[in-house]
Amino acid sequence: MPSIVRDASDRTLLVLALVENLQREALNPLEEAEGYSALSDRFDMKQGDIAAAVGKDRSTVANLLRLLKLPVSIRRLVENGSLSAGHARALLAVGDPVRASEIGRKAAKEGWSVREMERRVGGVSRKKRKRKRGAAVDPMLKAFEDRLRDYFSTRVTIRQGKGGRDTIEIQYHGSEDFERVYELMTGQELSEVDE
Repeated sequence: MPSIVRDASDRTLLVLALVENLQREALNPLEEAEGYSALSDRFDMKQGDIAAAVGKDRSTVANLLRLLKLPVSIRRLVENGSLSAGHARALLAVGDPVRASEIGRKAAKEGWSVREMERRVGGVSRKKRKRKRGAAVDPMLKAFEDRLRDYFSTRVTIRQGKGGRDTIEIQYHGSEDFERVYELMTGQELSEVDE
């Protein structure tokens, strides 16, 4: 049987063992995210390095790591299979952890699809925006917002301003999430940008 023999430091051996476990075992999304977080925390690996090591897209790694920011009650629902990673990602857009937990429990109890969760979470965000703005939301702009939110896996807001000064606002959570959004927008990693 062919084999590969390598000399490696203790650090490299630990990284290789953790990566191998992440690839081999049937992990739930949060266990996978915790493994990626361990690689980041213990070995100072960036999301791009983790993605290369485990053979996944950087955005996949970033999205899974974002799940660790969810309230414990939602994380439990993901761990026990009541909610999927897609459901959990949609709940990241809810700013209030108590409200996110309520929505998560209701979704698990009623068996919502991910699309239903996104629709309802989007409805919560839209209600807040309507109260703030008081203006009617253009259905076409709403459709664009929804598509951009799905693409970037984060909250996206399109605002029509006075005199044609419209804005698109893309929310991100920390520098690694910014890098993920930047990569999705430009097709290149932020580290590849010339200074």
